[in-house]
Amino acid sequence: MFIKANFHKPAAVVLSAGIIIVCIMLLVFSKECANGALSGIEMCLNVLIPSLFPFMAVSSFIVKSGIADLLGKPFGKITKTVFGLSPCFAPILLLSVTGGYPIGAKSCNEVYKSGTANIDECKRAGVFMVCAGPGFLISFIGMSIYNDKKIGTIMLCSQILSVLITGIANRIINRGKITVSTKTNKTIKMNFTKSVVESVYDASKGMFSICSFVIAFSALTGIISALITDDFAKAMIIATFEVCAGVKAVSAELPVWAVAFVAGFGGICVHFQIFSVLGNLKINKIIFFCYRIIQGILTAAFTYIGMLIFYDTKSVFSVGTVSGGSVYGGTALSGIVLTALMVCFLCLLKNYRNN
Repeated sequence: MFIKANFHKPAAVVLSAGIIIVCIMLLVFSKECANGALSGIEMCLNVLIPSLFPFMAVSSFIVKSGIADLLGKPFGKITKTVFGLSPCFAPILLLSVTGGYPIGAKSCNEVYKSGTANIDECKRAGVFMVCAGPGFLISFIGMSIYNDKKIGTIMLCSQILSVLITGIANRIINRGKITVSTKTNKTIKMNFTKSVVESVYDASKGMFSICSFVIAFSALTGIISALITDDFAKAMIIATFEVCAGVKAVSAELPVWAVAFVAGFGGICVHFQIFSVLGNLKINKIIFFCYRIIQGILTAAFTYIGMLIFYDTKSVFSVGTVSGGSVYGGTALSGIVLTALMVCFLCLLKNYRNN
């Protein structure tokens, strides 16, 4: 009866078919799925929780205790002029480029809930304040994959530049529609003890959500690895879904700049994490996706330039079985990336004109 009633709805049919296929894959590739989930758990315990949880707690504490207002005052004019945002976003921008992917989004949700900034500001900030942290870029990519801290540092600087540029572009695209909150005096601040308790509690909830997504997508990549035999295609698909496994897979197939693109893009798993921590801040997902592609391309471009400046050879150091990515290598993927950049800008301009 349900199938008959919903047969005329293509979306329902596709969704149902997809769920059935996933269930079959879980049964057929149960071992690979379990191994993928296990690797996701290890990633959470060894990388994500140690690097993200402290920053998530600190970012929440800064907002709840009212420190965001205090820290934002010296940089208020810069934040307002450059990004069209309230002064309270100055420390959030710093946290987003030092803490990791979801920290900026979580902080935007915190200032919205506290009443420090209006919903328009928080949505605009949540779109571009997305950045991999030093722990991931320098320790995981730089040291674990390439055995070279300098490569991770170049990627970190490249990603910070991409965040700043997309932030400025965001202000230009939304010119004429920018509203900066002036109601910071009505912000509800908690006392020190309550701020600490609430911050740790919120960070724990956020961390649980993030780890759940990582484990689920790691299980998916385990199935993908079993289904696809071509290493290049496997690397591309995995990088689209999960950034941790993606950067490692791509580093074996493509140059360093391609790994930087994957880190800048973040992967669908990270996108879901950000949507989760944004809470009631419902941003346009198409625009968000376009910004991630643009940020990935900018990160790749700046990394490419950095490698040209700091390295004389055409390859970088590697560890284990991961091949060192070449610095100067270029493929048809370069053309695809540039085309994607053009499409993203067209989508953003179309959205601006419609609004």
